[in-house]
Amino acid sequence: MIRVDLQWFAEKTEPATEKRRGEERQEGRVARSPDLTSAFAFMAFLGGMMLYGNSVLQGLWNLAVYAFSNGVIYASASSHVPPDILQLLEQIVTPLAYIMLIAIGAALIVAYRQVGQVFSAKPLIPDFTRLNPFTGFGKLFSISSLFTLGKSTVQLGFIALALYLAVFDRGLQIYGLMGADPVQIFQFYASSAETILLSVAGMFLALSIADYVFQRFRFERGIRMSKQDVKDERKQAEGDPTVKREIRKKGYSLAFRRMMRKVPTADVVVTNPTHFAVALKYDGQTMHAPQVVAKGVDATALRIKEIARENGVAIVENRSLARALYNQVELEAYVPNQLFQAVAEVLAYVYRLRQTAR
Repeated sequence: MIRVDLQWFAEKTEPATEKRRGEERQEGRVARSPDLTSAFAFMAFLGGMMLYGNSVLQGLWNLAVYAFSNGVIYASASSHVPPDILQLLEQIVTPLAYIMLIAIGAALIVAYRQVGQVFSAKPLIPDFTRLNPFTGFGKLFSISSLFTLGKSTVQLGFIALALYLAVFDRGLQIYGLMGADPVQIFQFYASSAETILLSVAGMFLALSIADYVFQRFRFERGIRMSKQDVKDERKQAEGDPTVKREIRKKGYSLAFRRMMRKVPTADVVVTNPTHFAVALKYDGQTMHAPQVVAKGVDATALRIKEIARENGVAIVENRSLARALYNQVELEAYVPNQLFQAVAEVLAYVYRLRQTAR
């Protein structure tokens, strides 16, 4: 029997990796809900109206009183705008500007909290394929369009319900306003408008939060990856094992040839007759200690000894020293203090041999 892991043939089942998420952000595709931004901006607008709405109404009242009192006189006396009118307009525009800044600031903060810093110009690039009428007609009946239509219908239904409940409680009070003072009528409608707008805003905010949760869920499902996708991405990031193996092989070959070129410059090769070989070089004027210029075991050790014989480099057999140098000293490193005495004796022996030969 052959065991087959069916997960490898399954569709997107793995969470998206950081690399995949970064690619999606570069394309401008993120999980966000425009309704959530609009809902918070609307709530912020209502909050601004509660703070500065009286100032706006007072400014409008003053402007109306001034216009009815002096408008005809100024219109007949001069063609320029009176300074008093500009001051009254400033009383209206200033609080309105504060209200708009509060709403815009809330929208920017919520949009940033949803997606963070995303700078991508790709969504701005014109896509002429969207001008195809057949493609556009097909999108009208796509699942995404039907879902958007259904979502908008549900939102309008809930908002209409909130509006109905807010007005229903005040239905009887409206009949009682017949013959009431205009100021009372205005105060009633202002209070009713505030209640209605807050109810609608609360319902809109609740629906937009639900929409944001769903958009995140939908986005996460859309960027999921299969096991093979994850494996391919990891292979691409870490490199193909075959390629890495070839690179290591070539690097080892280059290092081996470079090491062998240094053997003829050595002063002595310390060997364990058949297994270890370590080539040492020492220059009293430029080095503070002997240096290992080549080392190897088995076939590499044999090659080091062959090159040493061909170039007249002394070969000294010292089993314990050869093994200690190979295990404790890295290539092109200097001999440590604990081995310096034994190495010095070997070098002194080699120098005596050279003196004798001369």
